[in-house]
Amino acid sequence: MNREERIAEVLGLQHQLMRTSMRHHSRTMVEEGLTPVQFHLLVFLHGRDGVPTAEAAEQLGMKPNIASGVVQRVVDRGWVSRHSSPDDGRVRLLSLTDAGVELVNEAVAEAERGFVSHLDVLSNEQIEQLASIMATVVAAGGGLDAC
Repeated sequence: MNREERIAEVLGLQHQLMRTSMRHHSRTMVEEGLTPVQFHLLVFLHGRDGVPTAEAAEQLGMKPNIASGVVQRVVDRGWVSRHSSPDDGRVRLLSLTDAGVELVNEAVAEAERGFVSHLDVLSNEQIEQLASIMATVVAAGGGLDAC
């Protein structure tokens, strides 16, 4: 197999892993009644405090007025809090509530359990090789900005 065929094979395998991960995330979304966009917002806010609504809208690929409906629904569910910026009272900042952090942590843990179950077939040497390869790919992507 030549390089292009191997890369196509890697892409196919990566898509299969992503679908598996999405199935695990979907379980949490279905159980909680979350839409994919709402879940994306929660994941984006995870580990960040005081994100301007406009920045969240940009991350979601939406105009701010459209994103405000998404934000309102997760605020109503108690997963996100909205407050004014101390620097500019016109700017609304978003943060996950404790319930929102717990929800994202549960979803991530479920996806990680699913991924780890796939790694059980690998030897220790193969896991070391995989870790090295993934670190190289991530570094080449500039850290692959987290959601």
